[in-house]
Amino acid sequence: MRALPVLFATLLLLASVAGGAAPGPAPAADESGEETGISGETERGVADLRADGNGPIQQTGTNDTGGNGTEENGTDTRLNVLGPPVGQPTTVSIEHHSASLGPASRLETDATTAALRTEEIIAHVEAADTASERNSRLVAAEDEIRRAEAALYQRQRRAIEAHTNGELTDQELLVEFARIAATAEILRTRLAVLAALAEETEGSSLRTESLAFRLNVYSGPVREYALETLRGGTAPDRVYVETRSDVVVLAAIDGDQYLREVYRGDRWDRSADGSGRDSQRALERTLSAYPRIDERSGSADTLGTGGVTRVTVPFEGGRLRTFVSAGDGDVFIEHQRRDLETFTDGDALATTQDGIGLTVDRSYPAAPVRVTATDQATGAPIPNASVTVAIGGDDSVEVGTTDEDGQLWLLSPARSYRVTVVDDPRVAWISDIRPTDPPRIPEPSDGDGTST
Repeated sequence: MRALPVLFATLLLLASVAGGAAPGPAPAADESGEETGISGETERGVADLRADGNGPIQQTGTNDTGGNGTEENGTDTRLNVLGPPVGQPTTVSIEHHSASLGPASRLETDATTAALRTEEIIAHVEAADTASERNSRLVAAEDEIRRAEAALYQRQRRAIEAHTNGELTDQELLVEFARIAATAEILRTRLAVLAALAEETEGSSLRTESLAFRLNVYSGPVREYALETLRGGTAPDRVYVETRSDVVVLAAIDGDQYLREVYRGDRWDRSADGSGRDSQRALERTLSAYPRIDERSGSADTLGTGGVTRVTVPFEGGRLRTFVSAGDGDVFIEHQRRDLETFTDGDALATTQDGIGLTVDRSYPAAPVRVTATDQATGAPIPNASVTVAIGGDDSVEVGTTDEDGQLWLLSPARSYRVTVVDDPRVAWISDIRPTDPPRIPEPSDGDGTST
């Protein structure tokens, strides 16, 4: 009975040549997980920066952080975020990324190779003479995928470390992450094939759910966005990248949505086994780490096995997704998809120069910043005005133009910066804009964190 396994393999092959928003069963790196050369064209708009050891520069005077997302009684209303460990230097940059046909073509080639490998596995299993031999081949195929997952884990760690050390550009890191995510999706599809074959096999005790779910940790909204960009499905834009050893923060703006993805390998206990109460504990951990999400959320969903539980919490204007490790129960992955308009106003810097009213609604590093330009005389928005950003002592880089409402959304740098708006021949700017302190979820060592 080959119908179901062949269907999986066919879907895999078809998906590999179809564009899509998610890293479906398409691109793949070599299944051994070995690193290969990465090529990509990067428009180096902003030099790599190192955040201060204590995080963002503290605010002073009229450029303080007190107003950001706070009510009149001083209560912080912003949604918490997972970030790098406090007090440790990170490599931070924001760059414009171009779609590169080289990586995209390679993704399609890898996908075709992976689909052929899946067909080989099906043929090998079905060629077994006895049920015992068939079971042995199924177990061997699953073990191959298990080793491939371990290789993906190490490959991701090496990529993060290489970026931290300046050996990979942002573009190269994102291409590698996209390939890792696509490989994980192919492996999940292959596991589904094995599960279908196991159902047809007498005496089979093959269980693939735990491994299949573990492969979910290699996907994320910014990786999906990067993959779609590589395939030409969306216009390239700027991406925030921050790394240190086994930690990465990614952020992007896709149309009217903000995407955030954080991975904390130091919080993932890969050796921990799951238990029957993991789902409830993971939900409790998530709502504890993000206390304000519960006030605006819909029905939360939990799913997990094998030491990892995924919690999805929809809320008005967005969705939060966390991955919680068994053992200490730490949140080690955060995915946020949010409408830009959900970011609270209240920390605006404003100036009027050369007939231009310029307002910058600032935020914490990697979060959205809104730039608004209006005509001083009429109050009307100024569309198509050029907006540039200069970080620290670097040169100004054009990041886009204002829309019909005179607005442009940016990603906040980790250091002080200057925003300039040019409506030729008029020019207005605000200097020494400092990011606000992020509303971080507590670290386990804080005593108020997600661990017991």
